[in-house]
Amino acid sequence: MGKTALAKLVFNDEAVDAHFELKLWVCVSDDFDLKRLVVKAIKAGKGGDGDLGSMYLEQLQKVLRDCLNAKKYLLVLDDVWNEDNRKWMELKQLFAGGAVGSKIVVTTRSNQVAKISGTISPHHLEALPYDKSLSLFLKFAFKKGEEKQHPNLEEIGEIVMKCKGVPLVLKTFGSLLFSKTSEQEWKVFKDSETWELMEKENQTFSILKLTYDQLSPQLKQCFAYCSLYPKDTDFISFGLIQFWMAHGLLESSHKNENPEDIGKRYLNDLLSRSFFQDYDLAFFFDAFKIHDLLHDIALSVAKNECCIVNTFEQNIAPGIRHVCLTNSDSSEENASKFLGKLGHLRTLRLPNLRNGPTSESFIETCLKRFQHLRMLDLSGSTLEVLPRWIGNLKHLRFLDISNCPNIKKLPNSICKLQNLQTLFLYGCDQIEELPKDMRYMISLRFLLLATKQRDLHGHGLQHLKSLRVLAIYGCENLEYLFDGIQKLTSLHTLWIVDCKKLVSLPHGLKYVAALQSLVIGVCEKLDLSTAQGLKEKEDYNEDYLVDTGFSLQSLYIADLPKLKALPQWLLRGSANTLKNLTITGCENLTTLAEWHILTSLEKLEIKCCPKLSTLPKTMKRLKQLKIEDCTLVSQRCQQEIGEGWPKVAHASRIVLDGNTITAPELLINPTP
Repeated sequence: MGKTALAKLVFNDEAVDAHFELKLWVCVSDDFDLKRLVVKAIKAGKGGDGDLGSMYLEQLQKVLRDCLNAKKYLLVLDDVWNEDNRKWMELKQLFAGGAVGSKIVVTTRSNQVAKISGTISPHHLEALPYDKSLSLFLKFAFKKGEEKQHPNLEEIGEIVMKCKGVPLVLKTFGSLLFSKTSEQEWKVFKDSETWELMEKENQTFSILKLTYDQLSPQLKQCFAYCSLYPKDTDFISFGLIQFWMAHGLLESSHKNENPEDIGKRYLNDLLSRSFFQDYDLAFFFDAFKIHDLLHDIALSVAKNECCIVNTFEQNIAPGIRHVCLTNSDSSEENASKFLGKLGHLRTLRLPNLRNGPTSESFIETCLKRFQHLRMLDLSGSTLEVLPRWIGNLKHLRFLDISNCPNIKKLPNSICKLQNLQTLFLYGCDQIEELPKDMRYMISLRFLLLATKQRDLHGHGLQHLKSLRVLAIYGCENLEYLFDGIQKLTSLHTLWIVDCKKLVSLPHGLKYVAALQSLVIGVCEKLDLSTAQGLKEKEDYNEDYLVDTGFSLQSLYIADLPKLKALPQWLLRGSANTLKNLTITGCENLTTLAEWHILTSLEKLEIKCCPKLSTLPKTMKRLKQLKIEDCTLVSQRCQQEIGEGWPKVAHASRIVLDGNTITAPELLINPTP
């Protein structure tokens, strides 16, 4: 277990929760900037209103003290590198607003940091003993029990010993060697020169670099580009894949394979090799982070292409093509000099850009100077107007202006971006109207939008033939979508979330033949039995029961108080294709398509549906079942005695109100 993992266990412990009134976790890493750290701490404590980034340190100190409010707090400063005692003393003074008994925990790889920051003796993590190292390594190198099938791999013990008990190294190398059973492959790995370098320099970094060297050229480049995001970034799977796609990094030997599917394959490959950690699987997206040591490797291998800029005075290598600016607090003169150092950029990330001489005027200057951009990230800024010049970025593939709450209108020139593949407008909930000519954005594949409009008519969304993902999120006034949705012949995924005034879905939705994933949540007025004001017929005659256009693989429904029963149009065409079904927070739901035979359903999760009493009639392929706060269904699924137990008994994992029934306890009925 590493330092961060141990600190997280302590931080999340129930006893710690009970002891402290407030808990704050701040990832520090290389840049020990007091203002940035205070902003992070305030956000971690869910305090402060308004634009924290534009405040001076003195103003932030007052906000921080209001946040601490004389409470007994626990602050974890993770991965600290600052060895300047003066800066450390300044930081401690800023956190003087807590009650007696407040604690600050620091994790670091530097003995000097531990010396200047600690008031007690530091706790040095010991390396794992050999037996635990071997157990951890085998867990990642083989499927359970398979290591016994390869007794000739004598190199296992030597490789484990060379990992020196470092958990990250053991996991990473175990993942690297997974499924490799050739003695020659293991021997080549064991005899690598990198081991000698590590033994001479005692650097974990050097040995982890070996795992990077083993990647394919495509995966190397994809991982290296992750360096353009600061340490401790929460990556979202679809965002990273779209980023890779924008730069043409997704290659396949299969001519017709979609880039999104290639990206998922690349992502899963990197995950399986432990290049990502803290993996959190949600229904419609996955979140994860990069370990700080592996992030250092990404920075190292990409240093001639990618650069994170913390100040305009920073030296920039002449060949840099991808830049992330994390701090814009500087004069306009310095900003101008900085831009002069840069050549033909392909990526410009300006996340959380704030007011000052480097906001709107700076962005307009950037758009005019860097006309070969493929990716532009303006997320989290205080921009009120997006410059019209953006329409001239004819090479742009990915535009992220999410969480820009001050933007009220987008220039129609944005519709001239005919190569744009990805547009993120999430959190721009003050946009009064979308551009009228969006039909001309012919390459758009992923659209994540927010707006104050009552409907989405008149923008040509139905003509976006390349659109694969449409996500409509946080549209508080939206009552209806748009006609002609069935014309979206490539639409694979549709999310409709937090649209509280939405009344009905378009009638044409049931004819979107390519649709595989549907997410509908937090829509208080939505009646799924209504499609464009037309109630689903009660007399199900033969003509009406003809299969609908789509065949879903995943369906997620949440917080729909008007939902009493799943309408037939929603599931009828998916009876043989639906693999994942999640329903949560539907307080009036009483029946779950009992008449359906869901032949492909593998995962069923139902939460907080107190009136629900039935399950689908047949689920022969069910592998995972989770039921929580659904008393009637839980009773019917009780092991051996429940009326519905025979329907689910063959599942390999069942969780009923927190109680897990795993495969060894179940009567396994293999699916024929």
